[in-house]
Amino acid sequence: DGIYLACNSRFEQFFGACAADILGRTDYDFVDRELADFFRENDRRAMAKGGPAVNEEWITFASDGHRELVETTKAPVHDPQGRLIGVLGIGHDITERKRSELLLQQSEQRYRNLHESLRDAFARCDLAGRIVECNHAFLDLLGYDESELLGLNFRQITSPRWHESEEGILRDEVMASGA
Repeated sequence: DGIYLACNSRFEQFFGACAADILGRTDYDFVDRELADFFRENDRRAMAKGGPAVNEEWITFASDGHRELVETTKAPVHDPQGRLIGVLGIGHDITERKRSELLLQQSEQRYRNLHESLRDAFARCDLAGRIVECNHAFLDLLGYDESELLGLNFRQITSPRWHESEEGILRDEVMASGA
């Protein structure tokens, strides 16, 4: 029925109330109807699934007003006879992780934009010498489609006179990476 039977101190901070004031009450007593409906729907989803259901939600802590992005796992709880008796909710603050992921995506996009705007041909090989990345200038220079080129070994597209120096570069990369 969505009635709280237990909570920890972090949850007390979220609702801005002590456990004694939370127990026996529902989400509707502490948050607006829309958010309470969202919480209850996730409870129902976990119960219907018969196992954990995970969602992300922005929440505002009543204790100090700060906001967090929380990954919440809701799982049905059963008694020894297998009867559903409640839902356990566990929340993890993922605000910094999401912020880091966004910054990484933005950095990768800047790299991609730079990579594609280079007029100079550029390719990157893995430590075995297989081409794993190249720009359009490289494809245009060699006359390949990306699908044809990726995965080829540099030895397949370069003159044998360059193989030794290319292998030296790969050895240096292995040493630098600690692999």
